Amino acid sequence: MPAATSPARRLRDAIEPIAMVYVHSAEAREQYEAIGLERFQGYVLGRAGALGLPPASLVVATFGVFEPETLAGTYEAALATASVQDALAAKLAGATRCLHRVFGEPARDVEEVVTVLRGGLDRAPVLGKALFAGHAAMAWPGDAWARLWHATNLLREYRGDAHLAALVSHGISALESNLLTEARVGMAGRDYTRTRAWSEEDIEAATADLLDRLLITRDGDRIRLTERGAALRDDVEDATEAALDPVIEGMEHGLDLVVERCLRWSRELRDGGAFPDDDEKLQAG
Repeated sequence: MPAATSPARRLRDAIEPIAMVYVHSAEAREQYEAIGLERFQGYVLGRAGALGLPPASLVVATFGVFEPETLAGTYEAALATASVQDALAAKLAGATRCLHRVFGEPARDVEEVVTVLRGGLDRAPVLGKALFAGHAAMAWPGDAWARLWHATNLLREYRGDAHLAALVSHGISALESNLLTEARVGMAGRDYTRTRAWSEEDIEAATADLLDRLLITRDGDRIRLTERGAALRDDVEDATEAALDPVIEGMEHGLDLVVERCLRWSRELRDGGAFPDDDEKLQAG
Protein backbone atom coordinates (compact mmCIF):
# COMPACT_ATOMS: atom_id res chain seq x y z
CA MET A 1 0.00 0.00 0.00
CA PRO A 2 1.27 3.52 -0.76
CA ALA A 3 2.87 5.36 2.12
CA ALA A 4 0.66 7.81 3.99
CA THR A 5 2.46 10.95 2.81
CA SER A 6 -0.36 13.38 1.95
CA PRO A 7 -1.52 15.72 4.71
CA ALA A 8 -5.08 14.38 4.64
CA ARG A 9 -3.98 10.76 4.83
CA ARG A 10 -1.49 11.46 7.62
CA LEU A 11 -4.26 13.10 9.59
CA ARG A 12 -6.70 10.27 8.91
CA ASP A 13 -4.30 7.55 10.07
CA ALA A 14 -3.33 9.52 13.17
CA ILE A 15 -6.91 10.02 14.42
CA GLU A 16 -8.53 6.72 13.38
CA PRO A 17 -8.09 4.81 16.68
CA ILE A 18 -9.25 7.82 18.71
CA ALA A 19 -12.37 8.31 16.61
CA MET A 20 -13.28 4.63 16.74
CA VAL A 21 -13.11 3.97 20.48
CA TYR A 22 -16.91 4.30 20.51
CA VAL A 23 -16.96 1.04 18.55
CA HIS A 24 -14.02 -1.01 19.78
CA SER A 25 -13.50 -0.19 23.46
CA ALA A 26 -14.78 -2.21 26.41
CA GLU A 27 -16.33 0.98 27.78
CA ALA A 28 -18.40 1.42 24.63
CA ARG A 29 -19.66 -2.16 24.79
CA GLU A 30 -20.63 -1.67 28.44
CA GLN A 31 -22.58 1.49 27.66
CA TYR A 32 -24.47 -0.13 24.78
CA GLU A 33 -25.24 -3.24 26.81
CA ALA A 34 -26.64 -1.06 29.58
CA ILE A 35 -29.39 0.10 27.20
CA GLY A 36 -29.96 -3.37 25.75
CA LEU A 37 -27.91 -3.11 22.58
CA GLU A 38 -25.20 -5.35 21.19
CA ARG A 39 -22.02 -3.61 20.10
CA PHE A 40 -22.88 -3.46 16.40
CA GLN A 41 -26.41 -2.30 17.16
CA GLY A 42 -24.97 0.47 19.33
CA TYR A 43 -22.60 1.51 16.57
CA VAL A 44 -25.37 1.63 13.99
CA LEU A 45 -27.96 3.48 16.09
CA GLY A 46 -25.40 5.78 17.66
CA ARG A 47 -24.10 6.79 14.23
CA ALA A 48 -27.42 6.92 12.39
CA GLY A 49 -28.96 8.83 15.29
CA ALA A 50 -27.09 11.94 14.20
CA LEU A 51 -29.65 12.07 11.37
CA GLY A 52 -32.59 12.08 13.80
CA LEU A 53 -35.00 9.22 13.06
CA PRO A 54 -34.04 8.30 9.49
CA PRO A 55 -35.72 5.45 7.59
CA ALA A 56 -33.58 2.35 7.18
CA SER A 57 -33.08 3.14 3.50
CA LEU A 58 -31.37 6.43 4.41
CA VAL A 59 -29.11 4.65 6.90
CA VAL A 60 -28.09 2.19 4.16
CA ALA A 61 -27.45 5.03 1.72
CA THR A 62 -25.28 7.06 4.09
CA PHE A 63 -23.31 4.18 5.63
CA GLY A 64 -22.47 2.79 2.22
CA VAL A 65 -20.25 -0.24 2.70
CA PHE A 66 -22.53 -2.67 4.57
CA GLU A 67 -24.85 -5.34 3.13
CA PRO A 68 -28.16 -3.46 2.93
CA GLU A 69 -30.61 -5.98 4.42
CA THR A 70 -28.36 -6.79 7.37
CA LEU A 71 -27.71 -3.11 8.10
CA ALA A 72 -31.40 -2.21 7.83
CA GLY A 73 -32.37 -5.10 10.11
CA THR A 74 -29.76 -4.14 12.68
CA TYR A 75 -30.91 -0.52 12.68
CA GLU A 76 -34.58 -1.41 13.06
CA ALA A 77 -33.86 -3.91 15.85
CA ALA A 78 -31.76 -1.35 17.70
CA LEU A 79 -34.43 1.33 17.30
CA ALA A 80 -37.02 -1.06 18.73
CA THR A 81 -34.82 -1.58 21.80
CA ALA A 82 -33.35 1.83 22.65
CA SER A 83 -34.03 5.47 21.89
CA VAL A 84 -31.80 7.56 19.67
CA GLN A 85 -30.97 9.86 22.57
CA ASP A 86 -29.96 6.93 24.76
CA ALA A 87 -27.75 5.55 21.99
CA LEU A 88 -26.08 8.91 21.42
CA ALA A 89 -25.48 9.30 25.16
CA ALA A 90 -24.03 5.79 25.39
CA LYS A 91 -21.76 6.48 22.44
CA LEU A 92 -20.35 9.64 24.01
CA ALA A 93 -20.06 8.11 27.49
CA GLY A 94 -18.25 5.04 26.20
CA ALA A 95 -15.73 7.07 24.24
CA THR A 96 -15.13 9.50 27.10
CA ARG A 97 -14.69 6.81 29.75
CA CYS A 98 -12.30 4.91 27.50
CA LEU A 99 -10.05 7.93 26.99
CA HIS A 100 -10.04 8.69 30.70
CA ARG A 101 -9.11 5.07 31.49
CA VAL A 102 -6.21 5.02 29.07
CA PHE A 103 -4.88 8.56 29.55
CA GLY A 104 -6.08 9.79 32.93
CA GLU A 105 -6.82 13.47 33.42
CA PRO A 106 -6.32 15.65 30.32
CA ALA A 107 -3.40 18.05 30.09
CA ARG A 108 -3.19 21.34 28.19
CA ASP A 109 -1.98 19.61 25.03
CA VAL A 110 -5.42 18.04 24.56
CA GLU A 111 -7.06 21.44 24.25
CA GLU A 112 -4.31 22.59 21.90
CA VAL A 113 -5.09 19.71 19.55
CA VAL A 114 -8.84 20.27 19.81
CA THR A 115 -8.39 23.94 18.98
CA VAL A 116 -6.47 23.11 15.81
CA LEU A 117 -8.98 20.46 14.76
CA ARG A 118 -11.90 22.81 15.36
CA GLY A 119 -10.21 25.40 13.19
CA GLY A 120 -10.18 22.90 10.36
CA LEU A 121 -13.70 21.61 10.99
CA ASP A 122 -15.07 25.15 10.98
CA ARG A 123 -13.95 25.37 7.35
CA ALA A 124 -15.52 22.06 6.33
CA PRO A 125 -18.42 22.53 3.86
CA VAL A 126 -21.50 20.46 4.75
CA LEU A 127 -22.93 20.22 1.22
CA GLY A 128 -23.30 16.54 0.36
CA LYS A 129 -21.93 15.48 3.77
CA ALA A 130 -25.03 14.09 5.50
CA LEU A 131 -23.45 12.21 8.40
CA PHE A 132 -20.93 14.94 9.03
CA ALA A 133 -23.65 17.61 8.99
CA GLY A 134 -25.75 15.64 11.46
CA HIS A 135 -22.87 15.14 13.87
CA ALA A 136 -21.66 18.72 13.44
CA ALA A 137 -25.06 19.99 14.62
CA MET A 138 -24.51 18.39 18.04
CA ALA A 139 -23.24 20.41 20.98
CA TRP A 140 -19.57 20.12 21.82
CA PRO A 141 -19.01 18.14 25.07
CA GLY A 142 -17.64 19.85 28.17
CA ASP A 143 -14.98 17.26 29.01
CA ALA A 144 -11.61 17.78 27.28
CA TRP A 145 -11.13 14.14 26.26
CA ALA A 146 -14.73 14.05 25.06
CA ARG A 147 -14.04 17.12 22.90
CA LEU A 148 -11.01 15.42 21.39
CA TRP A 149 -13.08 12.35 20.58
CA HIS A 150 -15.90 14.49 19.14
CA ALA A 151 -13.45 16.39 16.94
CA THR A 152 -11.89 13.21 15.56
CA ASN A 153 -15.30 11.63 15.05
CA LEU A 154 -16.45 14.69 13.10
CA LEU A 155 -13.34 14.55 10.96
CA ARG A 156 -13.83 10.86 10.30
CA GLU A 157 -17.47 11.37 9.30
CA TYR A 158 -16.51 14.20 6.97
CA ARG A 159 -13.88 12.09 5.30
CA GLY A 160 -16.26 9.13 5.11
CA ASP A 161 -18.93 11.18 3.36
CA ALA A 162 -16.34 12.47 0.89
CA HIS A 163 -14.96 8.96 0.31
CA LEU A 164 -18.40 7.53 -0.40
CA ALA A 165 -19.07 10.29 -2.93
CA ALA A 166 -15.73 9.57 -4.61
CA LEU A 167 -16.52 5.85 -4.84
CA VAL A 168 -19.91 6.53 -6.41
CA SER A 169 -18.47 9.02 -8.89
CA HIS A 170 -15.94 6.40 -10.00
CA GLY A 171 -18.57 3.69 -10.50
CA ILE A 172 -17.59 1.54 -7.51
CA SER A 173 -20.33 -0.21 -5.56
CA ALA A 174 -20.44 -0.75 -1.80
CA LEU A 175 -19.32 -4.37 -2.02
CA GLU A 176 -16.68 -3.64 -4.64
CA SER A 177 -15.24 -0.89 -2.44
CA ASN A 178 -14.55 -3.42 0.31
CA LEU A 179 -12.82 -5.81 -2.08
CA LEU A 180 -10.70 -3.06 -3.62
CA THR A 181 -9.67 -1.95 -0.14
CA GLU A 182 -8.59 -5.51 0.69
CA ALA A 183 -6.54 -5.60 -2.49
CA ARG A 184 -5.02 -2.17 -1.84
CA VAL A 185 -4.04 -2.99 1.74
CA GLY A 186 -2.90 -6.54 0.88
CA MET A 187 -5.25 -8.48 3.16
CA ALA A 188 -5.54 -12.24 2.83
CA GLY A 189 -8.95 -13.83 2.27
CA ARG A 190 -12.21 -11.92 2.25
CA ASP A 191 -12.41 -11.46 6.01
CA TYR A 192 -12.62 -7.67 5.86
CA THR A 193 -15.53 -7.79 3.43
CA ARG A 194 -17.28 -10.42 5.52
CA THR A 195 -17.30 -8.05 8.51
CA ARG A 196 -19.71 -5.95 6.44
CA ALA A 197 -22.10 -8.95 6.32
CA TRP A 198 -21.89 -9.69 2.59
CA SER A 199 -22.77 -13.26 1.60
CA GLU A 200 -20.23 -15.60 0.04
CA GLU A 201 -22.29 -15.63 -3.16
CA ASP A 202 -22.30 -11.84 -3.37
CA ILE A 203 -18.57 -11.69 -2.64
CA GLU A 204 -17.73 -14.23 -5.35
CA ALA A 205 -19.94 -12.47 -7.90
CA ALA A 206 -18.34 -9.09 -7.18
CA THR A 207 -14.86 -10.62 -7.27
CA ALA A 208 -15.60 -12.18 -10.66
CA ASP A 209 -16.86 -8.83 -11.95
CA LEU A 210 -13.70 -7.03 -10.80
CA LEU A 211 -11.61 -9.73 -12.46
CA ASP A 212 -13.56 -9.31 -15.70
CA ARG A 213 -13.00 -5.56 -15.56
CA LEU A 214 -9.26 -6.17 -15.14
CA LEU A 215 -9.17 -4.26 -11.87
CA ILE A 216 -7.83 -7.17 -9.76
CA THR A 217 -5.98 -10.45 -10.11
CA ARG A 218 -6.02 -13.51 -7.86
CA ASP A 219 -2.88 -14.54 -5.98
CA GLY A 220 -3.71 -17.58 -3.87
CA ASP A 221 -6.06 -16.45 -1.11
CA ARG A 222 -5.35 -12.80 -1.86
CA ILE A 223 -6.59 -10.46 -4.53
CA ARG A 224 -4.29 -7.79 -5.86
CA LEU A 225 -4.87 -4.61 -7.80
CA THR A 226 -3.86 -4.54 -11.43
CA GLU A 227 -2.22 -1.42 -12.80
CA ARG A 228 -5.64 -0.33 -13.97
CA GLY A 229 -7.21 -1.11 -10.61
CA ALA A 230 -4.49 0.70 -8.70
CA ALA A 231 -4.96 3.79 -10.87
CA LEU A 232 -8.71 3.75 -10.25
CA ARG A 233 -8.25 3.32 -6.50
CA ASP A 234 -5.64 6.08 -6.43
CA ASP A 235 -8.10 8.38 -8.20
CA VAL A 236 -10.67 7.66 -5.47
CA GLU A 237 -8.13 8.52 -2.76
CA ASP A 238 -7.11 11.69 -4.58
CA ALA A 239 -10.75 12.80 -4.82
CA THR A 240 -11.32 11.99 -1.15
CA GLU A 241 -8.25 13.88 -0.02
CA ALA A 242 -9.05 16.86 -2.23
CA ALA A 243 -12.29 17.23 -0.26
CA LEU A 244 -10.16 17.62 2.88
CA ASP A 245 -8.29 20.65 1.50
CA PRO A 246 -10.49 23.22 3.32
CA VAL A 247 -10.02 21.34 6.60
CA ILE A 248 -6.25 21.18 6.24
CA GLU A 249 -6.15 24.88 5.33
CA GLY A 250 -8.29 25.74 8.35
CA MET A 251 -5.80 23.97 10.60
CA GLU A 252 -3.24 26.52 9.36
CA HIS A 253 0.17 25.38 10.65
CA GLY A 254 -1.13 22.93 13.25
CA LEU A 255 -1.15 19.73 11.20
CA ASP A 256 2.21 18.40 12.39
CA LEU A 257 1.31 19.08 16.01
CA VAL A 258 -2.00 17.23 15.70
CA VAL A 259 -0.51 14.27 13.83
CA GLU A 260 2.37 13.87 16.29
CA ARG A 261 0.17 13.92 19.38
CA CYS A 262 -2.67 11.87 17.91
CA LEU A 263 -0.25 9.20 16.71
CA ARG A 264 1.07 8.92 20.27
CA TRP A 265 -2.41 8.75 21.76
CA SER A 266 -3.55 6.28 19.12
CA ARG A 267 -0.59 4.02 19.89
CA GLU A 268 -1.56 4.05 23.56
CA LEU A 269 -5.16 3.22 22.70
CA ARG A 270 -4.01 0.23 20.67
CA ASP A 271 -1.78 -0.88 23.52
CA GLY A 272 -4.70 -0.41 25.93
CA GLY A 273 -7.05 -2.63 23.92
CA ALA A 274 -9.37 0.19 22.84
CA PHE A 275 -8.62 -0.33 19.13
CA PRO A 276 -7.36 -3.48 17.35
CA ASP A 277 -3.56 -3.65 17.32
CA ASP A 278 -3.63 -4.46 13.63
CA ASP A 279 -1.99 -2.29 10.99
CA GLU A 280 -4.19 -3.69 8.23
CA LYS A 281 -7.34 -2.77 10.18
CA LEU A 282 -5.92 0.70 10.75
CA GLN A 283 -5.24 1.19 7.04
CA ALA A 284 -8.57 -0.24 5.91
CA GLY A 285 -10.80 1.74 8.27
